[in-house]
Amino acid sequence: MFCLRTGSISRALTCSFLLLPPRTVAGSSSSMSSEAPPPPQNYEPGLHSIAYVTTPNENSAKTLARLLVERKLAACVNIIPGIMSIYEWEGKINEDQEQLLMIKTRTSRVNELSKFVRDNHPYSVAEVISVPIENGNPPYLEWLSKTIPEGKN
Repeated sequence: MFCLRTGSISRALTCSFLLLPPRTVAGSSSSMSSEAPPPPQNYEPGLHSIAYVTTPNENSAKTLARLLVERKLAACVNIIPGIMSIYEWEGKINEDQEQLLMIKTRTSRVNELSKFVRDNHPYSVAEVISVPIENGNPPYLEWLSKTIPEGKN
């Protein structure tokens, strides 16, 4: 355990715990291996993506999420309520409560997904950004592949 006194007024005590791997004693066997875990089962990094979309309220979030899944543009959409967005729009700083959609899809379908969101979103300029999935749980990524058909890239 490493402890450090911080803050001249509050004299708060901050502690950090370091976890060290177990030591192997000569002549004893250990169940811990120093070898790296095997790589995932043949996953191609970037095959799938997560797209993020904000919506103004729960109804628009649910409607858009359901449409994306029904049209096989998304395997799963998580709706994260109660986010606060602070942004500049038309020269004014705005603060709005929004819902965030975390959309799992194939990378080859992101352009189609983005167009669908633009065409069906209540905002005149919908936020649609995506990041590739580099790695993950192989059975989950396999399910994504089976659920979402290939798209035109």
